[in-house]
Amino acid sequence: MNRNEKDKTNRSVFPDGTSIAEKKSENVMGVVKVHESVIASIIRKAACSVDGVVRLAGNTLVDNIAEFVGSKKVMDRAISIEMGDNSVKIELRIILAYGCKVPEVAANVQSTVIEEIARITGMQVPRIDIVVMDLEDPNTDEDEEENVQENE
Repeated sequence: MNRNEKDKTNRSVFPDGTSIAEKKSENVMGVVKVHESVIASIIRKAACSVDGVVRLAGNTLVDNIAEFVGSKKVMDRAISIEMGDNSVKIELRIILAYGCKVPEVAANVQSTVIEEIARITGMQVPRIDIVVMDLEDPNTDEDEEENVQENE
């Protein structure tokens, strides 16, 4: 495993949530490592399940170029992750539905993501920053599709 790939994994996650320092004296079968792509998947699914979240945000120009050359998924570029020993710090860029209460939805995203990461991996989330990039009317796309179909 190269150095860069090693930095993207949690170095000390055990099924019971203890750290590697706590396990050094014990005879264990091995260490369970969680790659940041797993954390990104949990974040994406948890955030998009919150009412008021339209989608994760990305930089359109960068997304188009990256998608063309086969880079990471568009959604994963909306997520920044910093792995610790048994913790993960997150920055999440999202687009919310127009008319929703931004602070309320952002707080719901934070608590939902924190709970899901803890439930699935046993890791702690000491910090999750939410950046609301835009507000969209989720019905606009449906209305435009209906107008196109009616005009054909």
